[in-house]
This record gives sequence, structure tokens and C-alpha cells, in this order.
Amino acid sequence: MSIHLLRDDDLLDLTRYVPPFFPLLKKLNQHGDITTLHPNIRAAGACLGPQVPRGKAAEIRGALLDILSRSNHKAASNTTAEERRILKRLRQRTDLVITKADKGNVVVLLHKGTYLEKMNELLKSDIYTPIAEDPTDVVRKTLISLLQYFEHETDDTQLPKIRNYIHYICNSQCPEIYGLPKIHKPGVPLRPVVSSIKTVTSRLASHLKKIIMPLAGNRTSSVKNSRQFCAEIKMITLRPSDILVSYDVKDLFTSIPMDITLNALENLLDKDSTLSQRTSLKAFHVKKLVSFCMKEANYFRFGEQCFMQNSGAPMGSSLSPVLAEVFMEHLEEIAFSTANESIVPVLFKRYVDDVFAITKSGEDEAFLNHLNSLFPACISFTIEKEEDGRLPFLDALIIKEGDRLKTTVYRKPTHSDRYLHFSSHHPRSVMRGVISGMVERARAICDEEFLAKELGHIKTTFFSNGYPAALISSATTHATARPEEHVPSPTAPLLILPYYNGLGEKIKRMGRTVGFQVYFKSAASVRSIVRNDKVRMAPNEKPGVIYEILCTCSASYIGETGNSLSHRYEQHLNCLNRYKNALDDQRGLGIKRRGRPRKLQPNEAMDEAIKASAIVEHASRCDGQMYPNVIANEPDFRLRKIKEALYIRHNVVINRDKGTEVSDTWTNLIMRNRLCSTTTTTD
Repeated sequence: MSIHLLRDDDLLDLTRYVPPFFPLLKKLNQHGDITTLHPNIRAAGACLGPQVPRGKAAEIRGALLDILSRSNHKAASNTTAEERRILKRLRQRTDLVITKADKGNVVVLLHKGTYLEKMNELLKSDIYTPIAEDPTDVVRKTLISLLQYFEHETDDTQLPKIRNYIHYICNSQCPEIYGLPKIHKPGVPLRPVVSSIKTVTSRLASHLKKIIMPLAGNRTSSVKNSRQFCAEIKMITLRPSDILVSYDVKDLFTSIPMDITLNALENLLDKDSTLSQRTSLKAFHVKKLVSFCMKEANYFRFGEQCFMQNSGAPMGSSLSPVLAEVFMEHLEEIAFSTANESIVPVLFKRYVDDVFAITKSGEDEAFLNHLNSLFPACISFTIEKEEDGRLPFLDALIIKEGDRLKTTVYRKPTHSDRYLHFSSHHPRSVMRGVISGMVERARAICDEEFLAKELGHIKTTFFSNGYPAALISSATTHATARPEEHVPSPTAPLLILPYYNGLGEKIKRMGRTVGFQVYFKSAASVRSIVRNDKVRMAPNEKPGVIYEILCTCSASYIGETGNSLSHRYEQHLNCLNRYKNALDDQRGLGIKRRGRPRKLQPNEAMDEAIKASAIVEHASRCDGQMYPNVIANEPDFRLRKIKEALYIRHNVVINRDKGTEVSDTWTNLIMRNRLCSTTTTTD
């Protein structure tokens, strides 16, 4: 079998030593952490509307400084030496692909050859066509032109923001496909997922999703969640001839007939009287932009080869789920308006492509045939029938008992019962929340006769995930009757900070006193360290960085860019080359070129190049070699500018200015702990 867990002398059982994908504890004294604390205070007001008053911001900074100054910055790791050794060896195993299962929260390890074979077989289907080169640059330019055209037509305020983002983040990534093993299905096929993060259309797709979302999921058949579903079916009185069935669309996302879906979408938009409240775009514009995302921009790469997806929607785009819902509602409307009344189910409930139905015995297959006749070229339904009066749907098991239906929690046989491990680097409140969420789900789904067993399973599960019995018991007891927590004012400043055990709790308590909200970000996880089913970008190719350019003479320049370092460094070199070419012209060493004469005289061109770049000014006086290096990643423009300013202020640099204005509150703490000190050398 090509799917296995590591059980040899060098790589111990992954399930025993490393809970799947739990966050690793970072140390607070890593340089740059303080730069995350300051910017979020600065940006808090902008996130909530009104700016944070100067006095309030100063109060928050002072309180944070007091806590940080008194805190022990050395934090113990939450992984053992043995676990770290295993992780290191896992990263060195080039013969394995480490990923997660499509469902069940299971870590899957495949031989790389098997994974590549499955992916290549999947990509041979008619859905995909290999293309000669990466179309990202062409797609980017085409989309910028389209957005600009629609801006003039509609005066929409969001399109310029999206266009500027695409224009200035000019090294958008090519979408990448990877496969998630369906371990619950025979042969373990892969579910293709296209990673659309930081791609040309990612921001546009998110914006379009917000416009379309209110139009979907409004039919009485739509299921929002298991709680609603279970409550509704318990009101049904069964007839002796009724049976339970479920219908499922095979590979819905890649099978969606896009032209039909776009027309259905346009009809919904035309009838929507509230569209103008959400956007200045008309139905035509929305349809055209959605079409661009789903057609012209429906491409990806696997390894070195690029592909176009010829049909359907990519699994991974934020637009795909809402378009799937639009199509399924359209299909549902056709199905019921054209079906013979005798085969129509008594009850029909649908969650995207999963359908639960109560139908008369003998008519279930007839309705299946009817569904499959609607779009036979692309849409194929399968059926599952009740066994012993039981049928799973979503995470509920529906049980016939007389003329009534009862429910309990359902788990697939491949479910791992793995949840956030107690050794994970998370606030204790999050861990309590995980338990409480499970208990609340049990109370919502389970009938009284099944609840005690489910609660027992929850306790056993979390005990096996490392949770103390006292915490499990406490969280379970208070799941439905939690003590009222202090809720900060909705206008209170919001801080989004990295979590550190102990320190995070102190900051949160202080927030209740001083008057600000705190949300915590997770640290790096085992998933980010060992998962290798996607190509890792080199640091100098990732967009959104603070960088240093170091000369062999030890001169240092610190800057920031929304592009990649490689792109920004090339711009610096181009500016330097203009200076050198002008210098050669001044000395009479320049190469004579045909065409128009230069607009600037050599001395003017040299002065202009020096004015444009401190690096050129330094290079005009020094023959040393330049070496670029990424200091930190930061996708947010405002936070990136503040981090750049803090690094400039706390290092000896050749920069001409100190960057954006920042508070001096942090100066002593930063200097004492060397939090913003660069350690780059040219050796």
C-alpha cells in the first residue's frame, strides 16, 4: 500500500509523536515580534472606522510596554528534541508526499511516485488542457484593462482598489493544483484543489462573492447547517411506504456547466432590487467579471507544466462555492417543474451537492433518473439508500423509529477523532471553545436517548488528545450555560497579535481594564513545516517583504515592497545601470545606439538616478558587491511601512529618511532585546 505512517527506526510513528498539524511555540525574543504589536494599535482605529485618539493609543502602548518589559521573553518549546528530530527527518524525505486527507482530519503520507501518478492521471482528463507557458502576465494585463473600462462605465469605488492591487503586486502567483486523498473511497482517488491565494483574480473573486452571496441559499430546500436540518426533519411524519435516500453530484465543481450558470446568475441579478445597495456594477458587469475569473483565469500549474481548466469551477476559488449554489438552485428549479408529480420526494433538503430526500419506495430510482436527465453531458447524481432504517447526511445519522425520525452524530469510518491537541500553542480559551463546540453540536443533533453516549465519546476523544479530565469536565458542564464574559465596546481598538503562552492571557486581561479587544494569531504549525504537496516559494519570490541590501563594505539599506524582493532588487539594479550608462557616456565610453537621442545629458541622468535611490548614491562612491536579503514577510501595506520604519531606526543604514512616523514608546524595549536588529552578513 502506498499510503502509510512512518514506522521505522529513524522516523517514529507520526501519530504518536506529533499530533497532526498542531501549532509550534515561537519564542518572543525573535527579532520583529514587537513590530507586530505596535502596528496593530496604529491600525486599530482604521479597522473599526474612527481613528484611535492619541491619548487612547498612548495608554494602550504604555500598558503593553509595561507587560512586555516585565515578561520573561524566553519560552520553552512545546515540542521535544525527539519530535524536532522527526520533523527534520520528515522534511528531508524527498520520496514522500505529506498532506492531509480530504476529510477526517488525518495526516496522509504517500510515496511521491504514487502521488505524481494519480495527479498526472487526473490531469489527462478532457477537463484540462496543457498550455505552453504561464499565462499569468497576460491575464493580469487583460484584467487591469477590463477593470479600468468598467470603472469608467460604472464609477464603482471598489474596482480601482482591486485594479491598483493587481497593478502594484505585479508578481502574482500562478495558481497551483494539488490533490487531497479521499481515504474514505476505494482506491483513494485525489480531490483536485487549486490554490488561489495571492493570484491575479483572488481579490476580485472575493469581492464578487460578496455581491452574489445574498442571492444564493434562499430556497426552502437549502440547508444551512446540521442544527437546522435536524430540527426540520423531526417535524416530519413518515408514511409506511416512505424511505430515506441521499443523492450526491459526482465532482460538482469541475462539472458545473459554466455558461448555464452565468445565465442563471445574470437572471438573479436582473431581478435583484437590492443590487444597487451592494455595488455600482450592473448585472452585465458582474456576469462578465465572474466569467473572466472562471474562464480566462481558470488556469494553474502542476510542477513545471501549466494547464487550462476547460469546464467547471476550480476547487479553491472563493467564487466556486457560491456559483455551485447558484447552479444547483437552477437545477433544482428545473427538476421540480418538469418532474412527474408521482416521483417528487415528500421531503427534499440540499446542502450544496448533497441531497437528503424522503420518497415513496420504488420512486427513488425514478427521481434519480430524472435528475440525471437534466444535464446528462456533465452532471451525474449517485444515490445512497437507508440501511436498517438508518442514513447518514452531513454529520448526522438519521434513524427511522416508527413514523418519526431521530438523529445522532455521525462520523465516517475513516474519521480520526483528532482535534486541536492540548500541547498545541493556543490560548486555553480556544481549547475550551473546541470542547464546547463539540458539546453544543451534540446537543443540537442528538435526541435525548443518544446524547449521553455522544458526550461520553467527546470526553474520551479529548482525553486522548491530551486534555486534562478537569478541563474536559468543566468545559462540558458550562457548554450551554457559560458565565457572561466581558464584551468590549464595538468601537474599542482591535489588536491582532501573535499568541505567546502566559503573555497572551496577561494582555487580554489588560484589554478588559484599559479598553481594547485582542485577537490572537496562531504560530507556525507542524503542517506548515512538513506538508509538501505544494511547491514552496523561495523567500525572495514571496510578495510583501521588508528587505535589506547589504554591501560588502557593511553599508546597509532597508526597504519594503509589495512585490517580491527579486523584483524590487531588479528595479534597484536597473536604476544603478542607468547611472553607470550615463557615467560611461560622460567618459566617452558609452555604446552609440541608433534611434532617438537621449532626453537627458549624462550628468543630468546621473543626478536623477542618485536622487531616485540611496543605493545608487552609495554605489557611486563604493565598488563593493550588493547582497539582498528578506528580513520579514508582511502582506499588509500599513504594517509593512511601520515595520520598515522600526528596522530603519534600530540599525545603521544608508537610508535618507526614517520611513513612516512611529511612536518612540518601544525604543528602549527594542534596543534592550535587539528585537529589530538585522543579522545579515556578506560572508
